[in-house]
Amino acid sequence: MTVLFSANSLSHTIDGNDIFTDISFEVQAGTITEIRGGNGSGKSSLLKILCGLIKSNSLNTQQVVFGDISYLGHSNAMVEELSFRQNFALDGISIDKALAQRLNIFRLRNQKLNNLSYGEKRKIALQRTLQSGKNIWILDEPYAGLDDLSVATLESIFTEHVKEGGTMVVANHQQIISSSNVISMEKGYD
Repeated sequence: MTVLFSANSLSHTIDGNDIFTDISFEVQAGTITEIRGGNGSGKSSLLKILCGLIKSNSLNTQQVVFGDISYLGHSNAMVEELSFRQNFALDGISIDKALAQRLNIFRLRNQKLNNLSYGEKRKIALQRTLQSGKNIWILDEPYAGLDDLSVATLESIFTEHVKEGGTMVVANHQQIISSSNVISMEKGYD
């Protein structure tokens, strides 16, 4: 398999505090890689490094990956005063009706986000990533705020994406994603 990302002794510091030190790993194409660890262990920072949002000389990346990443961080990055449909229109995209129905959010397409629950907003943000057409999905805590049925639906979508040749890197401290490779992060500062 093709190695998309690799690191040998990757470390990251914020304001003089070591967030993580000497992390080594490989992320192969066509796999799900989970970054697991407690709060403050550096999961989110590592995702940002993989996306190129934080620079690191210790990360080796295939050059082609940067144009093929769809990233969703902690923030849903949407305008709360606009509807689901209007938020997608801001990005120049239409709602994929079949996917929205599968996520049980199509009925929300004309509602303003500030009237929705956290879980509904998260599923809308996830939909934008899932319908991006990108092969590499990098997701920070995708299950946050979701009920068991929504988690099961996402797991099914994730499995399909990988079977179709996609790659996923997920920061997660909830239920382990089946068939994933795990990068374990040591506890950082709180």
